[in-house]
Formats: sequence, structure tokens, C-alpha cells
Amino acid sequence: MCGLLFGALVAWQVDRWLFTPHGLASTWEARDASGILSAASPAGLTQTFTIGADGFDGIWLRPVLDGTTAVHGDLVVDLHAVAGERRVRLTRLVLPAGEAARPASLHVPLPQIHHSRGRTYQLGLRHVRRGQGPALGFRATRDDVLPTGRCFADGVEQWGDLVLRTSSRRATLPYWLHEVLRPWPAWLRAWPTVLVLVLAFNLLLAWTCASASGVLPQRSAALPAVRAAPVPACGPRGVVVTPPVLRLARPFLLVAISTCLLVALWPTPVRRTLDLIDHLPDARITTTWRSLHEGVSRERVVFFGPLRRVIVAMPSTRLAWTVEVPRGSVLQFGAAMRPDMWNRESDGITMDVVIEHRGARLPVAHFTLVPMLIETHKNEHPGYVPLDRWAGQQITVVFETTPERWGNAVNDVPVWVEPRIEWPRAASSGEARIVR
Repeated sequence: MCGLLFGALVAWQVDRWLFTPHGLASTWEARDASGILSAASPAGLTQTFTIGADGFDGIWLRPVLDGTTAVHGDLVVDLHAVAGERRVRLTRLVLPAGEAARPASLHVPLPQIHHSRGRTYQLGLRHVRRGQGPALGFRATRDDVLPTGRCFADGVEQWGDLVLRTSSRRATLPYWLHEVLRPWPAWLRAWPTVLVLVLAFNLLLAWTCASASGVLPQRSAALPAVRAAPVPACGPRGVVVTPPVLRLARPFLLVAISTCLLVALWPTPVRRTLDLIDHLPDARITTTWRSLHEGVSRERVVFFGPLRRVIVAMPSTRLAWTVEVPRGSVLQFGAAMRPDMWNRESDGITMDVVIEHRGARLPVAHFTLVPMLIETHKNEHPGYVPLDRWAGQQITVVFETTPERWGNAVNDVPVWVEPRIEWPRAASSGEARIVR
């Protein structure tokens, strides 16, 4: 038993240190990977990522077909090294698109880059089609998974990232030396010191396992055996003694029954809600900031009460959702400056809500907020827009933020508070849907 326990622990160490990759860029296990980006556009797909290990030598991708017929043409794969705004192409591969689309996972081998740790790379994918065959697409996440990565489809930045997994021949024990042990002095991070420490740790582990399993002789004073008195299963005649297990389970049974009753009696809301914050990946976002994720983010803030979910839309930013409108629906939201900016010097912010329908623009809300100068602006300003006139049709709901004067956006952090569409729960009202 002792040998099995110690062997299992040693095997875990060997697998963890020598065979488990670390420091690699990956979105492979993303919770929502339902997005699909086409590689057949003129500019194709690009994805940037940062590697945390040396020996970068390949990328795994998930191809998706737009149709069921055969795919023709070539898949051009480019890998660039990124240094600021500078791009240096390292390699280019041309793969038959038909063969690339066959497996559920596509492995793109690359010449090994020995010193790849801490560097940023850009992957480019472009499907050069021949004839009218289907386009080759790739699976993508619907949320931002790689904090340092940026994904572009046909030159337009996406909210998510490509589903990918990088590979490396040296993403194991060297990672521990370079990253985990980085704060240690140089002499402690040397190979001889590490080997001595690992050996000492395993000797201590072996001794502990042997002691716990009783293999090592243990000195203990002989104690006289004490015979325990039998415990009666029941009390005096006519009295039933409750077993300890039932006495312990009684509070849990009461809690379970109370919870079921509370759920059954909890009132059902009379209206349904489509939360636009949850559908931020479906919005068409344009911003003057260098990166989409620098200009837009999801946060939680407090306005003299509980935490509120908001969309931070740095000026100038445009958020647009195309929605199918049910009967009796309303658009509700709040407009505000983020509270940590209320007392900072600013010339204000302009926030507009517009409904676009069949080529026409209808402004439905306008706010000019200068909380530093006007005390009443230090709060959330609610908006309520009935949408029944567009029932059964598709509209585009647009939220825009712009600087107030001269394009000055210093200390301007506008937020849209819980934008949502609400409509009656009755089946005859229909259902609000986001059109991607």
C-alpha cells in the first residue's frame, strides 16, 4: 500500500513537471465557442496572442464548413512576430482547403521558435477559393478569453477570440524555472539546486508515506485494553430513542422542505427581459480607440444603492443591436458617468440613443452630463422608450457616446446602466430576439 501511494504521488509529479504544458495561449476550453468566423473574406482572419513558454512549434484550430459540399482552394496560414505596431512575417504555409476542413481539429505545424517566451505573435488565416464552393470558417468564442489577444475578421475587430491551442516542446519544467521560480535568487533557480530540492522533497514524502502505512516500526506504550459498555438501542420501556443519524438529518430535511415551498410560492415575473449586456458579443461595435476592448467593457458600479451592471463605452463609441420587437415591449436603460469620475475635471459627455428602421434614424434619448459642474448629474439618469410601434419588425437599437466639446475626452467615462428590452410574458406578445 505504501509503495502504491508513493508511486502515485511520484507519477503525478512527473506528469505535472515533464508532460503538462504551461504558459501556452489557449481558448480550447472556452465556455461559449459557438461563434463562426469566415476565412474567405478579402482580409481573412487574424488573431494575436502571447506565448509564455519557449519552443513554440504549432497551433491547433477548429475548422467549420459553411456548407456540406466539398471545399476548394487553398488555406494560406501566416505567422508574424509582433513588436508594437511592427509586423515581421516568420513563416507562410499553404494547405489544401479540402484537407484542412476534414478533421474536427486542424493542427498547423510551425518551425520551432526556441525563444518564444513573453513574445506576441499574429496568426493569419485566409481561404483562397476556387469557383463557387463553400467558404471555410473557424470556430470562435463569443467573449474575450485572451486578455492580450485581438481578433479581426475582414479587418473588423471581434469581441471574442479564435478557438486555438498553441503547442511547445519546452512548455513544461523550463516554465517552472522561468515563471514560477522567478522571484527566487539565481542560485536557487539553478538546475543542481532544483534537483537537490526535488530529491529531498521525495525522500521526505517516502518517509511520510511509510509512516502513515505502518511500514516503519513505531514505539508506543502498551495501554490496557478497555472494554466499552454496550449502548442500548432504545431507552426505557415505551420510549423510542432516535438514532444520531436521524437527529443530524432533521435540520437538513427542514431546510430542503422550506426551500421547495419557497420556490413553489415564489411569484413569477409578469414581464420577460432581454439583457443587452449579455448579448454584447452580438452588437456591432465601432470605437475610435485603438482596441475594441480598450473602448468597451462590462463592469459593476454603485449609484447610491446596490451593484448595477453597466457597459463602459469610452467616447467615441457606437453600440448597435438588431432586434426583433415583440408586442408591448419597451427599451429601458440608464445613462451616467462612472462615479469615480464625478469630481474630476471634465467638460462633459454626450450620450444618445437612436432607433434605426428601414434606413431612417429616430433619436429617442439625449443626455449631456457634466457631474463636476452640476450636482444633479451625479447619479443614474433612467430612460424609457416604448417600442410597440415597431412590434413584429426588426429595428436597430443604437447607443452612442461622444465628447461634449472639441473632442476632449479627458476624465470622461460614460456608462450605459443595464440596457434591456422588456415585454409581457403572454405567448401572444412574441419574443425579443437578437439578429446576429
